[in-house]
Amino acid sequence: MATTGDVLRLAADHHTAGRLNEAMALYRLVLRADPVNTDGWRLLGKAVTAAGDRKAGLACLRRLIALCPADASAFAECAALLADQGDEAGAVAAYGMALRCDPLMAHVAFRRGMLLYRKGALTQAEAAFRMVALLVPELAMAYINRGAVLHAQGCHEVAELSLARGRRLAPDAMEAVLDSALVAMAQGRLSDVERHGGGVIVLAPNSVQGYALVANARVHQGRPQGGIALYDRALQIEPDNSGLRVNRGVARLLLGDMTGGWDDLATRWQTGAPPEVGGSLPHWSGAAIPAGRLLVVGQPGVGDEILFASLIPDLTEAGIACRLACDPRLVPLLRRSLPGTEVVARADSPSAMAAPALVADSVAQVPVSDLPRHLRRRPEDFVRQRPYLAADPHRVAALRARHGDARLCVGLSWRSVASESRSLALEQLATALAPGLAAAGGRLISLQYGINDQERRFAGLFHETSIDPSSDIDGFAALVAAMDLVITIDNTTAHIAGGLGVPAWVLLPFVPAWFWGVTGPSTPWYPNLRLFRQAIPGDWIGVLVEVAKALRSIGMASPMTGERTGRAL
Repeated sequence: MATTGDVLRLAADHHTAGRLNEAMALYRLVLRADPVNTDGWRLLGKAVTAAGDRKAGLACLRRLIALCPADASAFAECAALLADQGDEAGAVAAYGMALRCDPLMAHVAFRRGMLLYRKGALTQAEAAFRMVALLVPELAMAYINRGAVLHAQGCHEVAELSLARGRRLAPDAMEAVLDSALVAMAQGRLSDVERHGGGVIVLAPNSVQGYALVANARVHQGRPQGGIALYDRALQIEPDNSGLRVNRGVARLLLGDMTGGWDDLATRWQTGAPPEVGGSLPHWSGAAIPAGRLLVVGQPGVGDEILFASLIPDLTEAGIACRLACDPRLVPLLRRSLPGTEVVARADSPSAMAAPALVADSVAQVPVSDLPRHLRRRPEDFVRQRPYLAADPHRVAALRARHGDARLCVGLSWRSVASESRSLALEQLATALAPGLAAAGGRLISLQYGINDQERRFAGLFHETSIDPSSDIDGFAALVAAMDLVITIDNTTAHIAGGLGVPAWVLLPFVPAWFWGVTGPSTPWYPNLRLFRQAIPGDWIGVLVEVAKALRSIGMASPMTGERTGRAL
């Protein structure tokens, strides 16, 4: 007479040979005779899963777990089935139970780590991969995946250590090289981005991400032409990649290629809808609008809104009536500055922005950042660029009178809340300016928003406490207009000075924003601004030397007579 073991062996032979129906029939026969046979439940679960019935396979594994609650393999197999069915939370929990039963199952810890990473549970995922690396020190992917998780957590130095170990174990693992490039980019190690990105291209010659990484590194190193060549190569592989075209567009604008730059940037709406206030309004094509209004929609970023508002007068001169929806803080200033344009506050809520009053007589809409694509395509288009902001004359007069005893009022701004690389220490800047300021009989007046207590107590710097530069932009514009000279880093202050036509010196990092370009002492966007550029990345000393020299020249050109120097700069 055949025993249970004999039947299981026969069923296993059928199973191995792919005769699943015969195998399942025999497994079920065994389980009818012996319902607590754990091998029968395990093997039947495998067979029905192989036959495509994952639900039945899970049911078999759960019966097995009920019989053997410490069976780590059963929990692991259950987790794999749950993951296949999309139940990642259940799979994570089942893998966790398997590890409680047997903490040394490295492959289970690895799979659990992968699921946790996908779910965004980064702390648990990092712990899982760290355990795998301890259990299997020669497994490169344990270090590579841990490095990716640490990068996502912002722990870039530790991430690179883990990735470096993975690269040593598996030099041809593209994941390690790619993640190392991403970590290097996050840390600003641009030469390493180029090196690792180049490694990605060697391992995968058609890797768009590899070309993009090296291109981005070159642009950030001040080599936009080299970046453009690699964007071109990547776009040959993926012609419809709008992200690549947007990055190439920025590089082209840095080089002054307005036509190519704006055409590339127009593709950014392929991956994200442009800001709209009325879904039924068509997007402006650049054509004349004989009747009705063009709705111009501003976008977040006060400095950018001020920059692009310089194009509204062109539309007015062309006979196009505009309604400009902008940051509420800009409304008073722009209403005064743009006669003939209806200026309204931009609301955060799409429903509020779709109010009938905003769209009733509008016949088309356009994001304000798209205007240059139609109005600033060539260098000669900037002939029309002129000061366009108008500060409140009464506030300007009052502020000038308050500082009437100073021969030279110098407004100072040194920090950008958006970028540490654009910012300077107040003490470093003021110390560099002190000799020239003394020679010119000047007074330093703070134009800095978000000032801290230490900066407020800085000796020799006047603070206009009646104006909050962050909330009262109209008042802040009056304060800037009252200055004889503005010295600022790249922030909103530079845009306001440029729009007002106030003489201003702008201190720029080695690779500035696109509108400053990469060379030269001026920008066509703001003809009244003088640009001082870093010659070496991160080196402000050379910039401050040139600024101090320029300020001393004002003092030497205007001997101390007691009269105000004014704007003869």
